[in-house]
Amino acid sequence: MKLGPFTFGYNATEDKGRRQAPKTRVYHESEVLTATKRLKLQSTAQEQIRNHSLVAWMVRKHLDYVSKFHISFRTGKQPVDDLVNRIFKWHGAPRNLDYGLRFGRDEMFRLFELEKVLCGDAALLKLKTMQLQAIESDLIAKGNGAPESVNTSGLVMSNGRVQSYCICNRGENGNSATFDHLEPAENVIFDAYWTRFSSQFRGVSPLSTAINMIQDIHEGFDFNLIKGKMHALFGVALIRAATESTSNYSGAGGAGNASAWVAQVYTWTAGDYCTYSNNLYYCNTSHSTTSASVFATDLAAGKWTVDSDKSGLDLDPRTINMLDLAPGDDVKMIESGTPSTEFVAGSYLFIQIAMLALDIPVTSFDSRRSSFSARIADLNEYEVSSDAKRTKNRYVRQDYSDWVVRSIWNDSNSPWGLKKIATVAGMSMRDVQEAVEWIPSGSPWLDKHKQMQGDQLGIDIGLDNAIDACRRRGGNVFENIDKQSQVIAYAKEKGVPLIMGKSGDRTIGEIVKDATEQTEETGDEK
Repeated sequence: MKLGPFTFGYNATEDKGRRQAPKTRVYHESEVLTATKRLKLQSTAQEQIRNHSLVAWMVRKHLDYVSKFHISFRTGKQPVDDLVNRIFKWHGAPRNLDYGLRFGRDEMFRLFELEKVLCGDAALLKLKTMQLQAIESDLIAKGNGAPESVNTSGLVMSNGRVQSYCICNRGENGNSATFDHLEPAENVIFDAYWTRFSSQFRGVSPLSTAINMIQDIHEGFDFNLIKGKMHALFGVALIRAATESTSNYSGAGGAGNASAWVAQVYTWTAGDYCTYSNNLYYCNTSHSTTSASVFATDLAAGKWTVDSDKSGLDLDPRTINMLDLAPGDDVKMIESGTPSTEFVAGSYLFIQIAMLALDIPVTSFDSRRSSFSARIADLNEYEVSSDAKRTKNRYVRQDYSDWVVRSIWNDSNSPWGLKKIATVAGMSMRDVQEAVEWIPSGSPWLDKHKQMQGDQLGIDIGLDNAIDACRRRGGNVFENIDKQSQVIAYAKEKGVPLIMGKSGDRTIGEIVKDATEQTEETGDEK
């Protein structure tokens, strides 16, 4: 038996003419996304978040899960713990953190992540005043007047590393990048969304895969809303019976030039009459024409005038309308089937695909379409996908906290005295920096009682612990214990029991008394 020829290889490399031809070359990412194209992508993403509620919500949901952290500093050396926690509480205020005096620490880093999501990357400049200056992605560029050493991506490279960032301003007109200065890389907190392993130095927005679809979704919404408005605007159709032969009318204009005579005369107001002929309405305040011949004579004599404002079946939306229809006439209400069920179902699919750009589960968009267990499963999967993004932001915050500790440690005029107090406690600057921990705020409870029971069971059999269980909800078990001890001490001082029984529950004294009486009755020993 003779077998046909076999072809070995990947189908993705074969051009069968049925789809877009396979690519044949691999480029550096800066060649794929040039400075001009990058600016166009950034501008489009910015415009969408201004005008499209879907992408604005997607980004906010993403920020809620990946950008919120709180600081934990606990070494067991109370003087150092108290001092460092005071330092970061002080530095988190807008007047101490932000060069523009606008943002506190949480809002600053939330907007830092926002800029990364929309534009691919972002930067914060570390100033000598211990403040941070926010730099938007498009202001790292080879602006007008930049040195020749700056590449098209706005970077000065040395041996495959970023040596300096070219920082620009928007110029006098506010819409062009003009060279300001070169900032050494060690003075910049920079982070990006990477899509390549080595041949990429500027980030790419994760929304790039969804921008066109989101645009199409919202245009579809707009068109369906317009269609619905059109149906509402033309809500009633007046259907007239087919006219008879025009030979029945021989008035002005000659036979065959007008529609059949309509004998019915419509009364608008007292003494105001209208009749219909030749697709027009005619009015006369004193005439009561009942035949075609009389109407034709009076029309030629100018006794009837065309009424351009009224129709034989005017409808007043402010009152109940009684329609006096001619035989064969009908009124049809135009019902709008917009948006159609097919459009709604398709929109849900397209929205879900768009949400995949940020790994957001569809149950977050509409929880009514899922069971509670499905929501729990989706949330667990989303936690996994969010972990890598939280880790990136944790590194950014660690860079920030290392800089704050180093700046205060090395400042001989600092009123904090951090170096002296930490040295007495046997800690170096590096020890203090490493003890600063940034903990993500975690996920909200979906069913607190059931989830707490699961955490408790995991802790009981050794699969979990109180520290991690508390952190998953954005808490700190040590702070909880400290606060609880304060509550217990205060309640004891005031003589108030912490545990209050429900109505009908027996007290401990009552239980003991009943047990004692039963023992005495039976004669059993205690």
